[in-house]
Amino acid sequence: MRKLALTMTCTTCVYSAFGIFSRWLQNMTAFEENGLYISGSLWGIVLTILCIAAAGTMFGFARYYKKNLGLTCAPDPGVAFAGSGLLHKIIYLVIALIMAAGSVMLLITAGDAEAPLGMDFSGLLRILALLGLLTAGGFLGIAGGANGKEAPDGSPRQAGFCLAATLPIAFCCFWLIVSYRQDAVTSVVWSYAPEILAIACSLLSFYYVAGHAYGRGKPFATIFFCNFGAFLCFVTLPDERLIAQQIMFFGIAGMQLFLSWMLVSGLRRREEIFARFPNAPATEDEDDEVPPPKPEDEFEPMGPGSEEGEENFVELPGEYIDPGTAKTEGDKK
Repeated sequence: MRKLALTMTCTTCVYSAFGIFSRWLQNMTAFEENGLYISGSLWGIVLTILCIAAAGTMFGFARYYKKNLGLTCAPDPGVAFAGSGLLHKIIYLVIALIMAAGSVMLLITAGDAEAPLGMDFSGLLRILALLGLLTAGGFLGIAGGANGKEAPDGSPRQAGFCLAATLPIAFCCFWLIVSYRQDAVTSVVWSYAPEILAIACSLLSFYYVAGHAYGRGKPFATIFFCNFGAFLCFVTLPDERLIAQQIMFFGIAGMQLFLSWMLVSGLRRREEIFARFPNAPATEDEDDEVPPPKPEDEFEPMGPGSEEGEENFVELPGEYIDPGTAKTEGDKK
């Protein structure tokens, strides 16, 4: 499954490269000097088409894994996101350090953020920085705790997974509030829409990641939103904002790509998963439709010889099937 993970991650990175380039050209050519957007700009159309194509491709990957290959993930987060080896540890440590570094920088430089006259967002940004530090720790908890060992229901290990998975959700929720407050007076949708979409999609991806910790995993929704969220985070990088926030966007994108990679790498055929976890509930996006009953199962047997064909049944005359009590010869007289 490493090949599948590599293919999807590389596809996301290719789309991200084109998205960064398109957004950069849009910022260079599609806005007037006073900040108004030039209607009908080519690069705005190109970026829109690129986002739709990226979403369609990532949805196609997830559907292919589910429908065509018949894959699913382990119901336990410690197994579903499991990884091993020195390179695995180095990668998630570097991603967590990037996120932590951006958060520390934002904590220091929050007062330098641009704000309309009479408004100050430094307090909100410092709270966001603290949540970013907690998010880096939560990511370490998920990536480091997923070592192939199971986390039984109600165990401290499962509680740790739940806490670690909840922290990025709180971070993204608060970042949405901060972004809305900063852009509340902005009338140009294209100036803030990519950022809002990136944060919202990242929120959904971490929401679905947390679902695995709470026993409500949806692996293919997780894969889709992690990759699409990472793509949108990369697309926002050419925008003007504090360098600390740029680093945090990069860190969030790295987290989502890493979690998607580990989840895709851990996919197995349903038969293998059900054989290892016979008592575990199936993930919610499994096909659990009940097959239609066979014709022979629709009616209960009526006794010996009832399995024979229709030709052995005798049709009764109408006088014997009148409603009420059956008639006898005495009644007729």
